[in-house]
Amino acid sequence: MKTLKKLIIIIPFLLGFGACDYIEEPTEMRDLEYVFSHGQETRGWLARSYAFIPDPFVAWRSSWNQYHPYIAMADEVDMGIDNEATKAYRINLGDWNPSEGGFGEKWDPYYKQIRHLHIFLENVKVIPNQNYIDTQAKVDAMKLEARFLLAYFHVLLFEQFGPIPLIKNSVDVQSSIDQLKMERNSVDEVVDYLDQELYDIAQALPATEPDTKWAGRPVKASALAVRARLLLYAASPLFNSPNNYQGYEEFRSLSNHDGKRLFPQAYDAKKWKRAADAAKLIIDMPDYKLHKVSSPTGDPFVDGYNSYREVFTSPGNSEILFARTACDFNEYLQGIQPRQWQAGGFMAVTQKLVDAFYMSDGKTKDDSDLYSEAGMTTNPDKITVNKVVSNIAKIDRVYNMYQNREARFYVSVFFNGRKWEASKAEVNGVVEPVQFFYDGKSGRPNSDSPKTGYTSYKYVDKDDYKYNSRQKTPVLFRLAEVYLNYAEALNKYNPGDSDILFYLNEVRERAGLPKYEDVYPGKTSQADIHDAIMRERQIELNWEGTRYFDTRRYFMAEKEDAGNFYGMNTMKTQAQESQFYQRSVFEKRVFKKSFYLFPIPQWELNKNNKLVQNPYWN
Repeated sequence: MKTLKKLIIIIPFLLGFGACDYIEEPTEMRDLEYVFSHGQETRGWLARSYAFIPDPFVAWRSSWNQYHPYIAMADEVDMGIDNEATKAYRINLGDWNPSEGGFGEKWDPYYKQIRHLHIFLENVKVIPNQNYIDTQAKVDAMKLEARFLLAYFHVLLFEQFGPIPLIKNSVDVQSSIDQLKMERNSVDEVVDYLDQELYDIAQALPATEPDTKWAGRPVKASALAVRARLLLYAASPLFNSPNNYQGYEEFRSLSNHDGKRLFPQAYDAKKWKRAADAAKLIIDMPDYKLHKVSSPTGDPFVDGYNSYREVFTSPGNSEILFARTACDFNEYLQGIQPRQWQAGGFMAVTQKLVDAFYMSDGKTKDDSDLYSEAGMTTNPDKITVNKVVSNIAKIDRVYNMYQNREARFYVSVFFNGRKWEASKAEVNGVVEPVQFFYDGKSGRPNSDSPKTGYTSYKYVDKDDYKYNSRQKTPVLFRLAEVYLNYAEALNKYNPGDSDILFYLNEVRERAGLPKYEDVYPGKTSQADIHDAIMRERQIELNWEGTRYFDTRRYFMAEKEDAGNFYGMNTMKTQAQESQFYQRSVFEKRVFKKSFYLFPIPQWELNKNNKLVQNPYWN
């Protein structure tokens, strides 16, 4: 136990961990002895770490230690809060630095949890007559959970910072302080270690969790899904440059103080095969399939709407590989439910995401004859959204930009003139259309309004209303992403393989769209298919936190995440309706080369002189 005491004291010095009182870790030996001699307290020690799994429903708090900042910093979202409550807006404007902090950096909280979990692994043991730890099988199962969380937190650190120090076990406290300071491992060292560790963990985890009380615990597919995403990112140009980081030389040259290079010095096409193989392992598992529902009419548009919506509103469906059971869905509703229905309604969808969705014929808006930005449709029987909403949410008129879009658009985007579907939105039996006009009930100049004229509708069930919503299990990994991971990686190393279009089309057809090659028979080159896959990721995975990484791992963010960002002209009143429905710049964003990876916080560098800063931040 003396060793354990020294471990708690020394590790914070090594990696810049601050005080840990907010997670209430014992600081005296008798406290640790008590914890690991009692089943409830032992389980509670492990459970604390689950709270640090990202919650995608909370993206706008000032304390992002436990939350999911990437949705708010992607090109699909505007947070709408231009103050210190969230610094996402400052990141989007290029106004951030390593010294200030509070930008969603995960270094401190996740390394604290890594320490926390190592203490657990070293001390958990069988104690007779103590629930949770009275058999070796129960103890071994909890150890697997801890190993999964250790690997997952390392992956989350890698996504944000790139090459990181790997903490594989506790520290030998007999070493000198200088020896205990940790250098960064290389990209390949981090990926190779986590690849093997997650694979090994997956083989030991159960295939399913039969007890619904423990639905949030990882199963085999959870570990394999984390591994598949890791390997896809590691194969991508940010970590596997096909041109030796031309134009991004500081990535190639980044080195520890001893000269060890941290990024790969040569391109390795086999990394794409490794990523594809990792995804295929999950695809071949019999317990998972895309979630699909069928309507009595068999209308592919209606089925696509209901199927896609239920992925996020039907807990435990066959598509989910790993989900967070506890969430703050009311906080999400506060951000997206418009003000006229007693919420904030400030988290906005950008015009860029609106424009990305296909039309109902499977073509882009630029290629389809169905698309128009002229005038309104005023026949309720011909309004597209009315096909999929309940009677109280049917509308009498709609701007034609929002007509004839694919089903996922109506699941994801709440546009001007649409009605909130919940019965609690009714007043005297009627639901008013949302008013995002400047003088509207949910519009500006009040800050509780979307600057773009759109909020999100994704994750919302038909009767969800703030403080009155169905249980949600935020989906962190799901099969549709794995299908797209597989198609993307396979297209990179074996273009023309029939599986590429098969799995791309599986996702499209579930959404009610025709096969890609039927719509675009002349666009089947490797580059064309890559663009189609990336667009499919942008649509299918919108507001799930992956878009942030997709633009960065391909070095596209200087184009995609910079420059003028557009929405509708929310400075126009209802009397100026035709001018409201015109694209208007709401923000000019800045993206620099340094932003591809988060900076290591300066205070961590000050405490550990063996660490080196990420490219272009010095």
